[in-house]
Amino acid sequence: MKKIYLLLVLFISFSCKQKEAIKKITYNNPAKKMIAKTVNKVGNYEQLKKLKNVEFNYTFYQPSNNKKDISVERYVFDGEISWGKYTTHQVFVFPKNKEIATQYFSEKNNKAWVKLGDQFMKDSSTLASVKFIRKANFYWFTMMQKLLDEGLTYKLLPDRKVDNIDYKIIKVGFEKNIGEVQDDFILYLNPETHLVDQFLFTVKGSKIPQPLLMKSSYSTVKGISIMTKRDIYMADWDGNIKGDILFQQVSENIKFNNNFDVTMFEEK
Repeated sequence: MKKIYLLLVLFISFSCKQKEAIKKITYNNPAKKMIAKTVNKVGNYEQLKKLKNVEFNYTFYQPSNNKKDISVERYVFDGEISWGKYTTHQVFVFPKNKEIATQYFSEKNNKAWVKLGDQFMKDSSTLASVKFIRKANFYWFTMMQKLLDEGLTYKLLPDRKVDNIDYKIIKVGFEKNIGEVQDDFILYLNPETHLVDQFLFTVKGSKIPQPLLMKSSYSTVKGISIMTKRDIYMADWDGNIKGDILFQQVSENIKFNNNFDVTMFEEK
């Protein structure tokens, strides 16, 4: 009996040491260590999965012409399902039509559909646009929780000073064959809060030739800190803003763990 007990103690001790070693290897990169602090602060994706899903009101505003896309967004975290119903759509979603537009995309099944009024739109260009918008909306909502996803790369760059804050600068990229497009992100980590106050990013799937800069404000719901107000500008790689605000994205009335009727995700 004593031998069994001793073996059990040795096994547990060995397992713990293995886990500690793995953790040290995983976070040996100083940039990734900082990212880990950010994810620890905002909550990780497994915490989102435990909350199952989310519903919120979303406004995508274009100040240059005072036009908006306004939707109710619903996401399921396990499988990355992104659904949105637009009551107002003047920017990117059927801007010439006033009927209610409903979009759906499942990352797990790689399936998209869109309905305008009572009619499903089947042309490939429309479905490609739906896929892009659904994936983008889902990503902006969950980005901070996904910063430790597999397939990401991290590089520590020299500090930058913005508004008297000496930001830690981290370049985050994607390994080859991760995702359809490998965009680049330059994150500005606040050393006091560990939050990403702003970041530069590319949109390689579009015709935008230069980086964009996103400034973010956060709200915390159910222990999860979400970027609920995002202002987007044209910029250069040094973080200098070029011109007025392009877009403003606002998420409100965030509710997790809803009793969704899953039939709303069906194409019918």
